[in-house]
Order: sequence, then C-alpha cells, then structure tokens
Amino acid sequence: MPRKLNRRPPSRNIAQKILIACEGSKTEPIYFNSIRNELRSPTLDIIVLPHQNRTDPRSIIERLIEERQQRKDNQQWSKEDKTWAVFDGDEHIEKSLANWQSAINRAISQKINLAITNPCFELWYLIHFQDHFAQITRDRLVNLLEKHIPDYDKSMCLYPKPLKSLTEQAIQRAEKMAKQIERNELSEHSNPCCSGLPKLKNS
Repeated sequence: MPRKLNRRPPSRNIAQKILIACEGSKTEPIYFNSIRNELRSPTLDIIVLPHQNRTDPRSIIERLIEERQQRKDNQQWSKEDKTWAVFDGDEHIEKSLANWQSAINRAISQKINLAITNPCFELWYLIHFQDHFAQITRDRLVNLLEKHIPDYDKSMCLYPKPLKSLTEQAIQRAEKMAKQIERNELSEHSNPCCSGLPKLKNS
C-alpha cells in the first residue's frame, strides 16, 4: 500500500500587512480588495476590514486601534505593518470641526495613516481621467465621473480596468491638489483633496 504523503500546504512569508478600514461599505472596499486580488503578492497582505456601519472618522480609527491590538496580542503584528483609515471629509467637517480635529489628532497620536477624500472617494476615481481643482459637490462629482464611466455605480469594480493604467496620473493630480491647498493656505483636507491616497497606493 503506497504511503500517504502528508505534505504541508505552501506557506507565505508575509513581509508586511496593510490593515485598512473604510467609511464606505462598497466603493472603497471593492477598490482595495480588487488591488489585493490583482497584486497576488506572496509577501504583502492587504486586509480590508469588514464594514460595521460605523462611518464617523473616530469610530473607524478606534476600530483600527482595536484590531491592531488584537493582532499584537496574538503575535500577528510586526513593526513593518501599517494601518490606514479611509474616509470622506465633507459632511464630517461640516457637522463638527471639533470632532473632526479630535479624530485626526487621535489617528496621529496612534500612528494611524489617513487617506481622506473631500468631498468623497469618487474624486479619486475622477482624477484618474482629468485634473480638478475647484470646490465640488458629490452630485456634480458623479456627473463629471459619468463622462468617463457611463452609468457609474458605487458597486462597480474599476480596478484593474480602467483605473490601473491611469494610476500614476491620478497620483500626480492628487499631489497637485495638495500643492494648491498649501499655496492657498487652506486646511489640509479642504474640498477638493485626495490626501494620503497616493502614499497608500504606493505602499
């Protein structure tokens, strides 16, 4: 009788984990999960936390802190690993600037990286196709986006096609928006901005 081979499944030597928590339940998770699926990196583990219907920035940041601590307790976290909070700016800033700043300060003190779009994540999609430097509403933004992506819907998967080949242009445009904000001495997360996303995309 042939001897049964008990081969162990191949193991991945993960060099870095990126833990991401998003405000949105569709657009951002679909985007980042698509990047993970496209990369298929044996050494990089992109973990998008399941949405829990808590959309204010402070809750997203606290969830990341809690998840990171659990992983540290289970010895599943290293100093090379990163945490990213992804959320919008518009309604949160308008609702309470004090709460907004408190959440930002909490993230900085806990070394949570921030990727903030204002007014919303669709701006990141738009600047894959064109520059945009003027203040804009969500409705107007979707109208502009539909010129490039007809019948745009939040549940669409846009990575790798059509966004992947245009990512470098989006990064350059986001950096130009950041320079405009600095030049005009505006708040870092003023409308329009895609703060942090170039750094996250290049992680």
